[in-house]
Amino acid sequence: MPSSSRSTNAKPGPPRLLLGISLLFWGGMVGHPLIGLLVAIATEAAHWTRFRWDFGEHAFYRAWQASVLLLFFAGVLVWMNSSVVSALPQTVVWLPLLFFPLQFVQSYGMRATMPIATFSIFVRKRRDHARRHGLPFRDVQIAFGHIYFTLIIISSSLGTFAKTPIFFPCIVLLIVWAFKRQFTWRKRFAPLGAALVLGFSVLGGYTGVTVIDMIYHKLIGLDQHNGAFARETHTSIGKLKELKQSPNIIWRVKPLQGSLPRHLRIASYNNYLNATWRAEVPPDDEGTRIIQDFEELPFIGVENPYRIVGREANGEFLSGDIASASYLPRFILRGAIQPEELLPIPSNAASLVIPAQNLEINTLGSLRIDPKHPVANATVLWKRNISTSKAPWETMKVSGLKCPDLGTPKHETETLAEVARELNLHQGTLDEKVTRIRNHFLDQFTYTRYLDRPDPSSKFDPDQFISIFLTETRRGHCEYFATATALLLREVGVPTRYATGFAVVEVDPKSREAIIRGTHAHAWCEAWDEVNKRWVDVDLTPPDWTGLETPRTPPWQDLLDRWQILRDDILVWRSEPGNLAIAFVIITLPLLFGGFLVSRRLWKSKRRIDPAAERRVANTAHPKTALSGIEKAASIHLGPRPPGMPLGSWLVGLSSVISEPARLHEAIALHRAIRFDPSADSTPLSERLEALAAELRQELKS
Repeated sequence: MPSSSRSTNAKPGPPRLLLGISLLFWGGMVGHPLIGLLVAIATEAAHWTRFRWDFGEHAFYRAWQASVLLLFFAGVLVWMNSSVVSALPQTVVWLPLLFFPLQFVQSYGMRATMPIATFSIFVRKRRDHARRHGLPFRDVQIAFGHIYFTLIIISSSLGTFAKTPIFFPCIVLLIVWAFKRQFTWRKRFAPLGAALVLGFSVLGGYTGVTVIDMIYHKLIGLDQHNGAFARETHTSIGKLKELKQSPNIIWRVKPLQGSLPRHLRIASYNNYLNATWRAEVPPDDEGTRIIQDFEELPFIGVENPYRIVGREANGEFLSGDIASASYLPRFILRGAIQPEELLPIPSNAASLVIPAQNLEINTLGSLRIDPKHPVANATVLWKRNISTSKAPWETMKVSGLKCPDLGTPKHETETLAEVARELNLHQGTLDEKVTRIRNHFLDQFTYTRYLDRPDPSSKFDPDQFISIFLTETRRGHCEYFATATALLLREVGVPTRYATGFAVVEVDPKSREAIIRGTHAHAWCEAWDEVNKRWVDVDLTPPDWTGLETPRTPPWQDLLDRWQILRDDILVWRSEPGNLAIAFVIITLPLLFGGFLVSRRLWKSKRRIDPAAERRVANTAHPKTALSGIEKAASIHLGPRPPGMPLGSWLVGLSSVISEPARLHEAIALHRAIRFDPSADSTPLSERLEALAAELRQELKS
């Protein structure tokens, strides 16, 4: 093999078997051990077979293009099957598989390194320009195995089982193994270096995983993609800042029959304290506290069954003929959904048709879904005089407990009682009470997403946010109006609950399809109508809240909306019976055809190397000799070594400095024999060269 095929700066790859063991570890962490085993075998088989290919710069570049193409292809597939936020970490998990083409050309090629120009079009242009005009160019070479090992470690840290106890010990062992060769350079500092690697690996790995996990869950929490919202919700009441919401599309609502509902509820809560609403279910007869009271939905039919969510006044589910009646208004609800997410439906929904692995509802009407597909496509039927929630607990089965639908915080009671007297809320029907509160809010209150103090010198009492809103600031967003309405009605004996979800306000006048964005997230009150024995939505936020202080959207928002709609429609089409096979063929056929062409070309161009040649390849993977150790000391006398100048030719300049130039010339001759003479026995030569290099280095330093 020509010497030009390797750079003088070439570095050896990772220790033997390190990549294979790391790939097995990666397969276990991401939950795909079989894939990890196959890739590990394909990588380490280069040490067991004599088949090689004479890959040049063009082959390296083609492998880089193939890896980038696979990365883009995988990113699109992952994005199509998950949310935008989770698409990045889910794509990174597959980096060892996506960048295997580069490791293949490195492992099975005749060269131990590849040029850095492989990865940059700008470096390639500079290199080509230098070659055309005869200009000097430093051809930096790298061993891709080190980069591949780093990708394996990063991908493993984002795997499903990265939080198991075995993760960090294995990571530390792999990193120490990778750095073992570097430790031998300075044996005196090997223990210290090992300790530093261990410490930083554990500390950095744990911190990195924790921070990534925290940021990820905070981001997805903004879209309500968490079943934990069924238990409690932390409002922005009392926070002195702008309430920011995402303009991205979350759901689409298409009417099939009748009108659309005004609200889509995600969850209801009945216990308020210090700006937090919680869902509280009374203890059972034995006094046991109930944390989760979800129950599976009943359904009727076999194919595309109706899941019944509506309840009668007594709390029992509707009968099948009522819940699926042909005259009921209905619409299609479509949007991306995560496992254990809460599905937004009207508070007076009757039934729905949706393919799901599991569908449960709790006492307060929150609907939890475990979907089969990444995009939900539900047909929802609704009826005005029903409710998905059970009636309030007016009499408690366990003595001494207060009905959670009537409780008010003790620090807010005085203000609530005063406002209730001013508005004469103790008199009249539920509709009359609601009308008085609505008129009071419209006359004297202002909707805003920007909150500040009424007086710079005043301090907010965390126990009296609603009292301050009702008597001092009289400004706030929907969470203030919904909470104040619920507590005022409770003060006069009306059971209420706090509801969160979305307002249906952005409707296309032609198609009548509604778009639900993050900016349409809303909160309102649910009040118990004792006369009709049902819950009714009471939304007293000023009706023009969607037009006030509308957040500015980026100029590319329309393009994002179109992509979002196209993505959801494609995934819904793919999930329909018979279409999955068509989609699989469309996706895999180009990959299979491309893989066939590459495999055919590789088979025809393979070469078998003999053991002697294999040893030569292995030897050239370690181009440095003991003479390289005097380069730093020699540069004090000769200056920096010019780019491209061989080490021996440069060190000849020390002839006038060294007391015995013959030792220098002998060392240079040994250096060249070890590097370029395949027939030379390198063991005695290396021992003699080490002794000469030590003498020369000592003399240069003195």
